[in-house]
Amino acid sequence: MTVRPKPRRQPHHSSRPGTPNRRAHPPSPERHPELPPEFEQLFDALDEVYGDPRTVRTPLDAELWASAFLGGLWTAALQQDDEPEGAELGLVEVLELVASPRTQAVLCAVASVASPDVAVRAAEASERLFRKGVRRPDWYGASLQPVEFLEGWSVSDVFADGELLIAAFKRGKDKYAFTATVANNAQGSVVEVLLVDPADLPDILAEIRAEFSEAAEGVFSLDEIDGGELRRRLEPAVLETVVDEDEYDDEEEGLEPDEAGGADGAARLEAVDGRDPLAGFEDLDELDDLDVQDGLAAMDELDELDDLDDLADLDDLDDLDLDEDDDEGDDFAALRALMLSRLAVLPEPAELPGGADFGYDLDDLPTLLDEFTGSDDARELPHPAIVREWGEVFARLGLTEFAGDPPLYGPEKFDTLINVLIPARVNADDTQLELLEPVALAWARWSTRRVGLAEPVSDYLVEAVEESFEDFPQAYSDPVFTMDRHMFGFTMQSTAG
Repeated sequence: MTVRPKPRRQPHHSSRPGTPNRRAHPPSPERHPELPPEFEQLFDALDEVYGDPRTVRTPLDAELWASAFLGGLWTAALQQDDEPEGAELGLVEVLELVASPRTQAVLCAVASVASPDVAVRAAEASERLFRKGVRRPDWYGASLQPVEFLEGWSVSDVFADGELLIAAFKRGKDKYAFTATVANNAQGSVVEVLLVDPADLPDILAEIRAEFSEAAEGVFSLDEIDGGELRRRLEPAVLETVVDEDEYDDEEEGLEPDEAGGADGAARLEAVDGRDPLAGFEDLDELDDLDVQDGLAAMDELDELDDLDDLADLDDLDDLDLDEDDDEGDDFAALRALMLSRLAVLPEPAELPGGADFGYDLDDLPTLLDEFTGSDDARELPHPAIVREWGEVFARLGLTEFAGDPPLYGPEKFDTLINVLIPARVNADDTQLELLEPVALAWARWSTRRVGLAEPVSDYLVEAVEESFEDFPQAYSDPVFTMDRHMFGFTMQSTAG
């Protein structure tokens, strides 16, 4: 979808130590097992972004610290085909075994943002350390206050191409919001997330309404939604979104060796000499068998975690301009745990009415294609067999590749069909290719009228599809797509005869 807010993200405190707590605390143990240097470097890198979790002033800063750390473990586990929660449980055990004020602060923060099982384990570990005399951070009391849902908004288009969801929360004095863009042409994945200041939400919503006024009437909508509906729409997308390993490779291109991460870098979880950095965290259900040295040895494998400076640089935010093409929002992995923890406090989403029928499936295709080919726009085209086969291509690719409610495809889904999926999957001759654009325009008109959308909406979609075809010749001749479709694609069977 084309509508994007222009928020000023939530300001955060610097990493300077806060005012020491003057109250009496139980004495901390004099000696603690030492963390390996790589682990200390990783902590230091996160401290640079969010502040030392022992000394930050608010639970939010500590939660951001922990969310970024958990995001790194989650990403590394995905890259190693491991279960992320196993790594998180192993982290809890190692932090408790180290038993320092710093690891106590991390446990308190993890208890606020981790998955339920991990959060419970972290809270229990923190309590055991406290009973042994390891002090908790000054912000701990405030972190026990309940999370409150303030408001939620949905920005969507009538084609269900995508949706921008806005959620605002409060805990104590901390107020914050995040926006998440869910793309239904990417199977309902989160493609951008931003942490924003709730004070900016009125300006963000006003800007969205102003942008709507310039679009065709009826294309976009802005609706306030309750907590249960917000959770229903966003939680599955967050859970289903994965980080593409290639994304991290791309981010490192052009960096100097020290920036990309070397032996002294503080930012990447990866295999070292072919060893799995999370191997020491597997099979941790029997926690009584965990050995201190084994746990710390697992941490020795923590080498670097992809560009921690990019996790979510929340300084210098006032100059943020989301109209810049190169702005891709905050790091999803770094905010993932925080988002899921906040969504978990919302009401369980209501189930859809029994027997509700949305979209269509493969069994419905013959009837659907009969309807399309019998429409006024499609009936006027030559070579009915080719027209029908292109319609089947649209339908089948839509079923396998898109979330949402086909056969109504909006501009983004159509662009994906035209300039990605068809060039990579469909071998067609010149006559078949000449009919592709007329068939797509006919599909656009038929599908909008089929659901009763107004003529301006149909015209808006047709214009967008025409613009997408400007790039089609280049996409279809792209050497990578050409190789893909010849090796893995299929050849259209219908002919002009």
